[in-house]
Amino acid sequence: MVACCPQLWTRHCPAPCSRRMLPFMERGNEGHRRCPVLITADTRLVEAVMRLAAAAAVDVEVVSDLEGARRLWASAPLIIVGADLARDLADGTPSRRAGVVLVGAGSVDGHESTGEIWREAVSIGAEHVVQLPDAGGWLIQRLGESADGPSRSGFVTAVTSATGGCGGSTLAASLALTAQAQSGRVLLIDGDPDGGGLDLLLGAEEASGIRWADLAAAQGRLSAATLDYALPHPGGVALLSHGRAGAVRVSGEAFSSVLGAGVRGYEQVFIDVPRSAWGSAPEMLELADRTILLVPGRVRGIAAAAAALPWLRETTKEIVIVIRSAPRGVAPREVERALGSPGLHVLPEQQQLATRADRGEPVLANDAYAKAVRTLLADAMPVKASVA
Repeated sequence: MVACCPQLWTRHCPAPCSRRMLPFMERGNEGHRRCPVLITADTRLVEAVMRLAAAAAVDVEVVSDLEGARRLWASAPLIIVGADLARDLADGTPSRRAGVVLVGAGSVDGHESTGEIWREAVSIGAEHVVQLPDAGGWLIQRLGESADGPSRSGFVTAVTSATGGCGGSTLAASLALTAQAQSGRVLLIDGDPDGGGLDLLLGAEEASGIRWADLAAAQGRLSAATLDYALPHPGGVALLSHGRAGAVRVSGEAFSSVLGAGVRGYEQVFIDVPRSAWGSAPEMLELADRTILLVPGRVRGIAAAAAALPWLRETTKEIVIVIRSAPRGVAPREVERALGSPGLHVLPEQQQLATRADRGEPVLANDAYAKAVRTLLADAMPVKASVA
């Protein structure tokens, strides 16, 4: 018995069953990884857990016999054992594994004492013993986490510029592409609703997949696995881009939902944050583990950076300043002196980057700029941000 309602995969859409979101969500449902297993013959418990699974947008397989329980014991991402079958299951001495929860509905379900149910929990290797409905919220979260597979603790980097037009979006995209080539799962988030879409920069404007317009009103917990399946992946990078059909204002709650899924599902997350969003959407900087501030090697750009640094240092956890050199501009050493920050990274001026983007060519090539990006990534990013 499996809960298989397609609506479970649209709970985080702006409107359930939206024409654009639903095909991705349905397809994610069909090809989803193994689902959590509930081992119980208690119909009350089945009904209670199924309601929680619906709230978590997760399928659950129910087995009411020990043979079925043993068959699925090792492979399920999460095992929920009903108190009614805990004793029989304990007698079968199942192999030890992580992710086992012993759960009852209401009372201790016929057990003589809470001590007895705890002894059975130890026998089956349960990590938690919970009672419904009291632990409903906790179990919803646990079910949702199981659907995302192995947990990660993705490192979040915000990339922003002291002034507009100095290449912040290009740097964010280049860092994401380089990180993907080196360490695997990477998410790139477009934080500029007025920028025309990062998908244009990556030559992915025609790629199928969702955009911010499909998630702008998202609420609650968003499945990392489903998000990844629904996004386009130019160059192997999962990309959540704005589009060109009018600016879409993303709520703080929607951004937090997406970023939460990004942290759980990816090793590194990069956010392209325009200066215009500093006041309107400060959460993009507040929630980042590290912020890269790109400073053009021009007098006005340096002055803008110097004025912004006090606020940025209060808003973000850590700042890495990068100088974008300019022809006949201020020397990097003078920029360092003006900002009081020695030893800054320097990106060379590359006039052909804009031409590449206009032609739909890769934004990152094997040149001096690419080398500088690799150096920045090696020096400023964690060696490994994932947690198995």
